[in-house]
Amino acid sequence: MKPAAFPLKTSLTAFAVILLVHLLFFAIAQLNPPAHLSDSDDYLNASENLYKKGVLYCGDLSEPIIKEQFTRRPPLYPLLLGTVTLTGSKIPALLIQILISMTSIFVVFSIFLQNHSSQNPGKQAVIFATILLLATPAQFIYSNRIMAELLFQLILVGMAWSVYRHFESRESRYIWMFHLFLSLGVATKPVLYPFALLSIILSLALFLRTKKKAFILAICLPVVWIGLYSIGNYKRTGSAQYSSIQTANLVNYNLRYFLMGQEGSEYAAAEVDLLYEVCGDESGYREKNKCLEKGVRNIVLDRPLQYGLYHLKGSLRYFIDPGRFDLVTYFNLEEPDSPGILYSLNQEGIRGVFKFIRQEGWALIAVLVLIALFKLVKITGFILYLLREKSRLPFRIFLAILVGYLALVTGPLGASRFLLPAELFLIGGAVLGWSSLILKNPKAQES
Repeated sequence: MKPAAFPLKTSLTAFAVILLVHLLFFAIAQLNPPAHLSDSDDYLNASENLYKKGVLYCGDLSEPIIKEQFTRRPPLYPLLLGTVTLTGSKIPALLIQILISMTSIFVVFSIFLQNHSSQNPGKQAVIFATILLLATPAQFIYSNRIMAELLFQLILVGMAWSVYRHFESRESRYIWMFHLFLSLGVATKPVLYPFALLSIILSLALFLRTKKKAFILAICLPVVWIGLYSIGNYKRTGSAQYSSIQTANLVNYNLRYFLMGQEGSEYAAAEVDLLYEVCGDESGYREKNKCLEKGVRNIVLDRPLQYGLYHLKGSLRYFIDPGRFDLVTYFNLEEPDSPGILYSLNQEGIRGVFKFIRQEGWALIAVLVLIALFKLVKITGFILYLLREKSRLPFRIFLAILVGYLALVTGPLGASRFLLPAELFLIGGAVLGWSSLILKNPKAQES
């Protein structure tokens, strides 16, 4: 049975509604600017320094140089923010991000709802997908903030689309397109850097199975990019480390919150400060990073089971965090640096969560609970899709690997913002997953 196209009337209405919600959030941001985020400063500084000084640096070049700032943010998103540097306004960049968001949504809807499944659940699927998307406020929030999440999301969607098209057509050009998108992804977010190494292994395995030279040749794209960028980092800092944010997150979040849960906040702060003090005496930037990473490993390996459980909890939280931080900072309900639910969870466990909830307004709690319930609908439906869909096994395996990888490497940082780049996959999969249960005799329906 040939898959049917979008129910035209329903789809046009859905995209119009989605665009209007994007523009509503855009208007809110202009009338009541969201709370300031330090990450946005990193990107804006990197863009300005890149365009005006020819140097990728996330800090102020007029102040003493901090080597970590050279590699804190990869260059692709700062390049996009050239519109801010050239026009002096963030509005063009935000409008481009809304276009990026709409493009990602259209591509994912077309893969899952138009030509992916033999079920063709019709206009009900479009409506269900739209509801799930509207219950994902992070999509609209980060379309209207100076953050790299939406660009990264589009790149992941491009990777998934390339895999989907390759196994549909078996054309080698999609192998090249996948590795091009992968290279762009690594140039946007350091989190994808280890995935490039995994992709090399998978490409070699596929080459041995299919004998297609494209699998070998195309992996040169991310390899060359990573190699050249790392060489550039070495010349600037004395270390070939891809991004300094990897070490910063390892110490300031993974280690600190782990020790906070084990021994309390004072002990955690003291251990982190001591580690920085010890490693600060190292002779160079490269040695300092190695010292910090070794210090974290030593502490973690001393309690492997406890840390493994802690990391797993973070990976699970990655899927269900309702995004309180996103809402309160976007609508200026609290300052970005105010202690959140993650801090309370790591400090006092479940008791801390309930104590934190009692301090929040009931309206906000009701919204967060509703969003969390929709998150459960999405992840449950996605799992159903992975297990029950009868076609396109390679594509489903890729999605499982990609989403699982992102959850695993995010770990203790698991939060709504970090899920956002992959959340459209959950929505598309959830629609087909739940449809496989609800629709007994699915037929394509026309609007």
